Amino acid sequence: MRTVLLLLALTAMASPGLRAECVASSAAERLHLVELYTAEGCSSCPPAEQWLSKLRDNATIIGLEFHVDYWDDLGWRDPFADARYTARQRELAKRETRDNVYTPQIAVDGRVWKNWPKAKPPEPDEAAAPALKMSVLRGEEIKVKVDASAAGTLPDTYRVYVALSENGLSTAVKAGENRGKQLDHDQVVRAFAGPLELPLAEASLKPPAGVDLGKSSVVAFVQDRKSGAVVQAMRLPLAQCAQ
Repeated sequence: MRTVLLLLALTAMASPGLRAECVASSAAERLHLVELYTAEGCSSCPPAEQWLSKLRDNATIIGLEFHVDYWDDLGWRDPFADARYTARQRELAKRETRDNVYTPQIAVDGRVWKNWPKAKPPEPDEAAAPALKMSVLRGEEIKVKVDASAAGTLPDTYRVYVALSENGLSTAVKAGENRGKQLDHDQVVRAFAGPLELPLAEASLKPPAGVDLGKSSVVAFVQDRKSGAVVQAMRLPLAQCAQ
């Protein structure tokens, strides 16, 4: 089963990209998006974050660690939290769990993985994955273009989202449920844009202060706004892009 294999394989990733123009295309075999909704103030979240870090170099998976902000008033203010990520999680919960929002919460290709990690992961949507081409320009803001025109006519419910993710982050937590712990993070969402209309979408991602672009990637994924299914995903490491 593909979904089982994608969550177990831990092989090194090789993403396409041309250094001069920083252009990449989606892989011939569809990649799968794993979203983790988490918070540094949540004592049950570090094991889920460690699990996601183990998938960081998986060639078939793209992980995104979204830090929500509803823990911020409970003893520790998460430096990576954003209200937009909380809103995205609430939209997910509205579709999938009768508005039941919690951390850690994991979604695979837009479907909540209920009873993670004991239960089987959700099956991916069977819709054809549209081919994508992404170009990136680095600067004070990261300019991103996503082109799906080669895919032909797409459902009018498809939208594309773009994220800047960063690896190798670490926080010494001084209050709250994780007080005294050092928490390590990978694939943390640092900037986010969408939903954007296809077939051609443009976005500007503003990196927060201190972001190490050499440890960061731009991720684009296509999601059906009606069903919530993620039908395509791709990633471009910024270390491949000229400064």
